[in-house]
Amino acid sequence: MKFGNRASEELEGMQLAPLIDIVFLTLVFFMTTTVFTSMESELDIQLPTASQSEMDERSQGEIYINLTSDGKIIVNDRELTLEQLQGVLDRVAELFPGGSVIIRGDRNAVLGRAIAILDCCKNADIDNVSFAALQEEPVGAS
Repeated sequence: MKFGNRASEELEGMQLAPLIDIVFLTLVFFMTTTVFTSMESELDIQLPTASQSEMDERSQGEIYINLTSDGKIIVNDRELTLEQLQGVLDRVAELFPGGSVIIRGDRNAVLGRAIAILDCCKNADIDNVSFAALQEEPVGAS
């Protein structure tokens, strides 16, 4: 005669609740990162080309400043004045020391506005500043 608990003899099932949590968290992560990358590329800015251009990984505290051909400064879909931009850069420098700035300037943008943006970066003690450019197509390629 066998004495024992029938519940212990039943096979344990796989717990689905933690698996579903992980799937939803992963989904939320990818949805939010896609939104941030699409916001920066939706602006109608025609980047200049360069013979030496490479794509870098995004880092924490990195901020994209878009400069349109008519001189507007746009950060995260908001048009900013130079004073507002200075405030944003001061805050970024405070929260993320060593953060970087990437200026996406239209190929027809006025150089004076780009210099003003560089001046704001210097005033905020942000030294890691770069300009976005597209890879130049080889001659004869169509």
